Amino acid sequence: GLENLLHVLEHGDQEVHVDDALREDALRPLRRMLDFTANMNLKAAGNA
Repeated sequence: GLENLLHVLEHGDQEVHVDDALREDALRPLRRMLDFTANMNLKAAGNA
């Protein structure tokens, strides 16, 4: 549940497994955002 996710994010000592179909669906808007920043000559920040 959410408690497990919080623990992973805080400690980084476990893995989060995501179904491939969900991963692909989640990547679509992320790619759009990165493409938008690239087209606007903006710098993307973060370590994603």
